[in-house]
Amino acid sequence: MLDQVLRIVAQGGTHTRWELAQRLEVSEELLQQMIDELVRLGYLKPVVGDCHDRCGGCPFAAECAIGGAGRIWTLTEKGVRGVERRL
Repeated sequence: MLDQVLRIVAQGGTHTRWELAQRLEVSEELLQQMIDELVRLGYLKPVVGDCHDRCGGCPFAAECAIGGAGRIWTLTEKGVRGVERRL
């Protein structure tokens, strides 16, 4: 299931936790645990800066679906290699 999260992140775009949880058919709490584990393993990293400024100067503002206190994650190099190996 962790590899599914990596593939979704690799596809780009933005998703709310609720949307991702629905897509994976898991609870938001389980999704957060999966994200935390992927960070711990070095496959995901948070993009520096939270969305506290509500899009002020954010490079993701045009795509962003969260419009509030959200978090943006991206693949690390290890994450990119992991996705490529699984394709």
